[in-house]
Amino acid sequence: MKIRLKSLPLFLFIAAAFFTIVFFILPLTGTIPVLMYHFVGSGEDAAREGNYVSRKSFEEQMAFLSFLKYRILTMDEYYEIKMGTRKPRGREVLVTFDDGNPSFAKEAFPILKKYSIPTTAFIVSDLVKNESAASMSKPELDKLYESGLVTIASHTRTHPALSGLTPEQIRNELLGSKQDLEKMFQIPVLYLAYPFGNFDSRVMEVAQESGYRLAFTTGHKQLKGKNEGNFSLTRIKINR
Repeated sequence: MKIRLKSLPLFLFIAAAFFTIVFFILPLTGTIPVLMYHFVGSGEDAAREGNYVSRKSFEEQMAFLSFLKYRILTMDEYYEIKMGTRKPRGREVLVTFDDGNPSFAKEAFPILKKYSIPTTAFIVSDLVKNESAASMSKPELDKLYESGLVTIASHTRTHPALSGLTPEQIRNELLGSKQDLEKMFQIPVLYLAYPFGNFDSRVMEVAQESGYRLAFTTGHKQLKGKNEGNFSLTRIKINR
């Protein structure tokens, strides 16, 4: 027992050194984690709602990525790597936000701007059109897009669970949202996130037919045995 206790500090030192080295070299070239956020707010918000991350935690996370010199990709860069037209360099990460909540403009974006971190905001188009309090307004989104740090993408028209819809309804949600956002912002909208991560083969087919380049679900469990591909990309959910 005494020998084990004496050797414990050395073991801990070796373990700490190993994990520090791993921390600095991961993710490996070609392996690009996609981080998924929803809302940023107060510590009380984060304690009350699982989809919230506190301002303090979010800034610590962005500072961490910046300090370790992770390369934060734009969505277009991520797409080019997926298609093989851009060479991956290792230690790359993609940051995404779902729902287009006003907390993105108020709480998250100032931190992203501070660290020059690009992100993709998946927007529910009908919420913007109807000037819902649950969504950022068009003028807010215009300013975010003009910053050069924010890619505007689709999170459907009304945020339904897509696999429970008819083919016509799926097309209305996916193609309709794309067309609405392109008309509102006069930009191509090429990327999609499925609400709740919910999708099936019909949804993937319509997403591709609608002109999206990539479509994202949530965690790996949403694949339900399907292979991960350009229209079934998984993400890592960051919550409280």
